Amino acid sequence: MAKKQKKPDQGPSNAYLLSFGDTMTTLLAFFIVLNSLAEEQTGANLYRGTGSFVQAMESFGTSGRMTGERTQNAISKGEVSPLYAIEGEEKEEDQRGFSSGPDDEDDALRVINREEDEFERFMREMGRLSKVDQLPYTNGEAVFDFFEPLASEAPLVTGKYAEVVDQCLPLLYRPNYQIEVIVWATTPSPTAWRRAMRQSQQFGNEIAAKGNLPPPARGKVLPVGHPWIDSDVKRPVMSIIVKKS
Repeated sequence: MAKKQKKPDQGPSNAYLLSFGDTMTTLLAFFIVLNSLAEEQTGANLYRGTGSFVQAMESFGTSGRMTGERTQNAISKGEVSPLYAIEGEEKEEDQRGFSSGPDDEDDALRVINREEDEFERFMREMGRLSKVDQLPYTNGEAVFDFFEPLASEAPLVTGKYAEVVDQCLPLLYRPNYQIEVIVWATTPSPTAWRRAMRQSQQFGNEIAAKGNLPPPARGKVLPVGHPWIDSDVKRPVMSIIVKKS
């Protein structure tokens, strides 16, 4: 039997080019899909999906904690969940089939700072409940900190307090000056805060009486009670701030 002849060597095979091309095509398609879905992968959508398991349990129809009387909105009890602005389902249905590129500006799915949002709502609510006027802008100020304890009974404007008050009283007759009297609460408790408010109010009344201020000038003395929040700096007993607007 004749021996099978060996084929002559034809050089390296180019079959790897086909495999390489298929791999690159697959990777390209994969990244195209990721890019098209990038706008959907937002923090708002991820947060919205955390409640999907609750809806799945409610759909079983079993009795217990997951009954139909429960709300579909997640309520945090321990840690505070972040606050997001999420599009409604109707808007999502209207925009279905339309895609936007990464350069399109779409603020509908923006993530909102929770602390800033709560602060703005608090300020709006305070403005609705009480009449609030914006203070004029301050062009300059001088601060006098006192570490001597205030007297337990009136009069409070004595000693070094009286010396500083005598220097500041003439400024109240000028149109652009005001004095802010801040009594710092000894502890961050409601009782100490109220006591600081009473002391600052009494101190402001004594300033007005000491200078025989007319009613327009009396409004320039602003009594304030405030807690001390800086643990690294020694807390003064009281501060007198002279402001020029």
